[in-house]
Order: sequence, then structure tokens, then C-alpha cells
Amino acid sequence: MNRMGAMLLTIAALLLAACGASMVTAGIQGSGSAAPAAAVGPITGFGSIFVNGVEYTTSGAQILIDGQAGTESQLQTGQVVTIAGSVNSDGTTGTATQVTFNGDVQGPVTQIDLVANTLVILGQKVQITAATLLDATIQPADLTGLQGGTLVEVSGFADAAGTIVASRLDVKPASSTFQVRGVLQGLDTAAHTFQINGLTVDYGSATPAGTLADGSTVQVQGAGVGSAGALLATHVEVLPGLGTSTNERADIDGIITTFTSSADFVVQGAHVTTAANTQFVLHGVTLGANIEVDVQGQFNSSGMLQATKVETRPRSASLVRGLVESVSASGSLSILGVSIVTSASTELEDRSNQHVRQFRLSDLHVGDYVEVDGTEGPPGTLAAAILERENTNPRSYLQGIAGSVAQPGFTVLGVPVTTTSQTRFAGPGGAASGAATFFAQAANRIVKVSGAFSNGVLTADQVQIEQ
Repeated sequence: MNRMGAMLLTIAALLLAACGASMVTAGIQGSGSAAPAAAVGPITGFGSIFVNGVEYTTSGAQILIDGQAGTESQLQTGQVVTIAGSVNSDGTTGTATQVTFNGDVQGPVTQIDLVANTLVILGQKVQITAATLLDATIQPADLTGLQGGTLVEVSGFADAAGTIVASRLDVKPASSTFQVRGVLQGLDTAAHTFQINGLTVDYGSATPAGTLADGSTVQVQGAGVGSAGALLATHVEVLPGLGTSTNERADIDGIITTFTSSADFVVQGAHVTTAANTQFVLHGVTLGANIEVDVQGQFNSSGMLQATKVETRPRSASLVRGLVESVSASGSLSILGVSIVTSASTELEDRSNQHVRQFRLSDLHVGDYVEVDGTEGPPGTLAAAILERENTNPRSYLQGIAGSVAQPGFTVLGVPVTTTSQTRFAGPGGAASGAATFFAQAANRIVKVSGAFSNGVLTADQVQIEQ
């Protein structure tokens, strides 16, 4: 969703922890003294801009998009950005002086794996998850709605193997510049080439900004791919590290790429260390390589980030899609009988024809058609990672761990599901299977169900075991 190397901006200062703000609040509120601040994380909403639970006003901010001056209206929910500015004493509002977005890879899709839910773009493997926000033009809203050769831009975090775990994927015009960012490997100064994961970069026609070296993080732009499959670079830039100094503080969201112990690991190129007084909020997840975390802390004299708080970001595996049955100002709603709770970190997007950019929970009404992706709690509950309003659809959907499996029924997210002789059964990737095979394999597996919801029961027209 890979989560990535060094960001273009230098992390400058303090970001106060902010996890309790509700996304229903509109506009910058609160006052008092402001502390210098920086944040790295996905955009979760607009009006002004929400990142890591803080709402930043951007009226005077410089916006940089893929190295060019831009505007806030060009940014999208789910894009990973770096914000420099200040945070107010309330810990939930602030002011951005600079917002930087750089896509991890932009180019044509060359491979699609529907079973593994992965793509290959310019040699970069991209993992699509339930938490990935997809461009509204991709219909259906999954990899079956994407065609090979389509030019897309992906934002996310790189994992330990260099796979980009996508936070957002957008379709771009076919004339768009190719771009890739990652760790430089196999530098050949005589041939003017190097590697970024599975991609060869030919920089013979570009003058690199910065000194190229194996292990450095670079951003490359090019007009196309040569006959030998190399990206023909027109611009190569060595990106700086976090560049913080002693006692500076930071809030970094990313994937652990190097893990020695819970007291010694690397996120976004920052070497993190913990102590006895570090607060761990792990949500039942064991820390290790490829786990997404949010780290807040202070850099010491050795350049290590001394964490005051480490919180895991579990990847979403469950979803519910259907009509809103109830919604409250406190941040909760109900769909198909599933009780859903949102938070300041819930990404909100309006994909319906209303296209409300500054979309809030207060914009939702009973009867709206909504998809919520998140993490299952006790049966019948869901902690929302993403909430998207869509155009009304007569079909309802559930995804989660199948329980109480006994032909012809089972439960998902505590919702009873029943099958009939008309139900289509499928395995990972959509391969057809029979009812007997499904019911023999489905228990405690993640399944996706579509059908008609009535009187508290979802009558399935299609069920599928997910990878």
C-alpha cells in the first residue's frame, strides 16, 4: 500500500500525538501556542488537510507535487505526503507551511495478478490491499477493473523487499512522464546505469542532482523505456534522508524495513530505538519486518529516533458495502447491521456523483450507499480504515472471516449469510468452484460475499474465498 524510502522534505520538528480528533469536525479550530511540526503519512481528508490525526490549514502553504508547484485541489485522499509546519497546543489542529507529494511509481501496468492482488509497473511490484484507494474511474473498484497498459501512479510505502504497498492508485493520462522512486543498486558509472528493484535506469542523457551511490534513495523521471527495457532517464535526483538534528521530534508513518528487535528497527530510513517508557499500542500485532507503524518520538545525539509511542496500523481485511442504516455525530454508523466506528485516521472519500471534496461523516445520511474497509473487532463490529460514499447499488457486500460454516450458510462480521442453488462459488482469483468445495474450505478463511440484504440476512448470489 511499501511503504517507502526517504521523503523529499527534511523532517523539521515536533508533531504532537493526535489520535482522538473526530473527522466530523469541519475547519481549523482551537488556538494557543503552536510548536514547529512535521508529519509523514497518508492524507485522510480535506478542509484543510488531515494527516496523522491533525487537521492542517494550508492557505499559505507551498504545495509540491512530483517536484512541481501545485495546489491542494490536486491532492487526493490516500496519497502519502510530508507536511512541514506547526501544531497548535490542542494537538489536533495546525498550520502547514509546505506539503510535498511524490508518487512512488508512475508508468504503464505490465502485469496483473488477480490471485495475489499485485501489479507490476516499471519493474516495481505493487501490492493492492483492502485499504488501497482506487481512482474512481476504475470500475469495478478492484484489479478486475484495471487493464494492462493503463498508465497509473501509485503512492504507498515500500516494504522490506521493495514491494510498494499501495495506499492510493490513480489513472493518469497516457502522455504522463514515467517516474520511479527507490533504493539505487548496481551502479555502473561507465555504462551510466543502475537498478531500482527490477528496473534498469539509463541515466546517460541526464545530469544527476546529487552524488549517486549504491544504497542512496533516488527519484527518476523519464520519457519512456528503451528497446532493452531500461527507463531512459531525463531527471535523476538523490533524495535527502530525514536530516533531523538532536532533540528534534517527528511523527512517521511507514513500514518496518529492517527489524532487529522491538527496541531497534528502521522506518522510512529512520533508525528507531525504544525504551522502558515507550508506549506500545500494537492492536494484537507482533512487531517485525513489513509491519506498518506510526512512530512518534525525538531524535537523539546519535541521530536515532527515540520513540515515545509506537502504534501498529493493521492492514484492513474486512469490508461492508451497502445502505447506511444509522449515523451519529460521534463517528459511528451502521450498515447491514454491522456497527462501524470511525476515528481521526479513517480515510474519507466521496466517489458518488455528489463528489464532495471536503467529505465528512456529517455529509452522510441514512440511505446513502457506502463501502467501509477496516479491521474486525468483536462479531458485528468494524473499525473503519477507509469510508467511501458511492452511487446507490442494489447489491450489498461483505468481506471477512467466515464463521459458523454449515451448508447452506455461514456468518461474516456477525451477519448471517445464506446461499441458494443460484449462488456462484469461487476460489482465490475468481476460479469457479462448487458449493461442496467452498463449504469444505471456507471455515476461518477470508471470504467475500455479494447479494441482497433483507431482514438481517444477506442472500448471496456470489461467494469467493480470498487469497
